[in-house]
Amino acid sequence: MKTLTYLINLDGSDTRLESATQQLEQIDWPFDRIPAYDGRGKELSDFVDYDDFQARKNLGRGLLSSEIGCYLSHYNCAEQFLQTDADFLVVLEDDMTLSTSFKTIVKETLAFLYAHPTLDWYLINLAAKKKKLARDIVSFDKHTLWHAYYFPIRGLGLIWSRKGAEAFIAAAKPISMPVDIFFQQWLSDNGKGLGVWPALVQPLGLDSDILGTEASQNIKRKDKENRDLSYNIKKQKRMWQNKTTAVANLYLNK
Repeated sequence: MKTLTYLINLDGSDTRLESATQQLEQIDWPFDRIPAYDGRGKELSDFVDYDDFQARKNLGRGLLSSEIGCYLSHYNCAEQFLQTDADFLVVLEDDMTLSTSFKTIVKETLAFLYAHPTLDWYLINLAAKKKKLARDIVSFDKHTLWHAYYFPIRGLGLIWSRKGAEAFIAAAKPISMPVDIFFQQWLSDNGKGLGVWPALVQPLGLDSDILGTEASQNIKRKDKENRDLSYNIKKQKRMWQNKTTAVANLYLNK
């Protein structure tokens, strides 16, 4: 069994890199730094794989260039993983705090999955805020690996299977929503998402160097997004569609 870990970090985000590196070195967890795609300041027309019409249809707003950069960072991780012979890929964003159980539980989880190759899964969320529409698979030392039929939205810590990374590369473009929303919709639809609970990765809480925040730019996020009047309706519709397919998968896969 071979596992790689990629840490997504924007060039110049030295404080975040230092914090993440310190945490990973403390638990003797090897990793490769993957430079984040810097979409800041670019025109949307510069992104050949972005579909603004579909984004507004899906979300009631266009994407920020920085959101597309975040999406492409995750896409690049999956693409690089598939160029290796590794079985699994752990992807971490640099604004993270690792649980004291991270190393033990991830190793036990991957050992279990390697020993059960018939379990059909694409992606594991290690940073879930909530556990909804789930079915437990196995427990390790007060943590549970579960079928996340309603896939958690937070993407701070993820684990890819090769099959999942291949499917993501095939389905990921054109880009029409932020990557965490894509993961939730895609995996709630196909039922191939897993999760670990309690979460093994939490946000550190630093201002986002990729997205920019009210604190750093004195601009509220919703003002930057230039939302259409349909934004709230489309958000609720998307959430209910995801929950409906998640319920269907939950009961079809008893």
